[in-house]
This record gives sequence, C-alpha cells and structure tokens, in this order.
Amino acid sequence: MNIDGWDAMISFGFNAAISVRVSNELGAGNARAAKFSVVVVSITTVVIGVVCTAVVLGTKDFFPYLFTNDEAVAKETTRLSILLALTVLLNGLQPVLSGKNSTSHCVRNTS
Repeated sequence: MNIDGWDAMISFGFNAAISVRVSNELGAGNARAAKFSVVVVSITTVVIGVVCTAVVLGTKDFFPYLFTNDEAVAKETTRLSILLALTVLLNGLQPVLSGKNSTSHCVRNTS
C-alpha cells in the first residue's frame, strides 16, 4: 500500500497540473492545445507507471523487507507483487484522467 501510495502522489500532482492547464487552454479558446496537453500527460503517466512497475517486479524479493522483518509476510508480499505491479500501472492513469481535484474550481468572470 505504501508503494502504491507513493506512485499515486505523482498522479495526483499531474492531476492538479493538467486540470489547470486544460482550464487555461479552454478558457483561451485553444481546444487543440488542451487535447494535446491531456495526451502528453497521459503518455508521461503511463511511462512513469511502466518504470514503477518494472521497479516493483525487479525488486519483488527485496522491497518487502523495507516494511517488515517477518519472513512469512515478506514471502506473501513477494508472491503478490505481480498484483501490486499491475495496480501501480493502472492506478497511475486513473487520477490523471478523472479531471477532479481539490484545486480545480469553476471561476466566473464577472467583468
């Protein structure tokens, strides 16, 4: 869960950034630039997810010992590392594409 949470922080940062970028581009009437921004951040997120997945799979015998000293827990965690790797990959893209975050607000132009 800690590793998945660390990876999710990257996605939440991209979520905030892309929300602002798309809002600014759409507000300026640049729909093509907004679409391009979403494509770029999606590809970037997938690449980071693939790297994190490779790290999880490459260190599956070692990373459990960062969180536990219990041999049985470490062995089970190693066995479940494929599920963790898949989760890291798929959960990286979902927050970026959701378009919702705590910093995105609808602001009305009253001038």
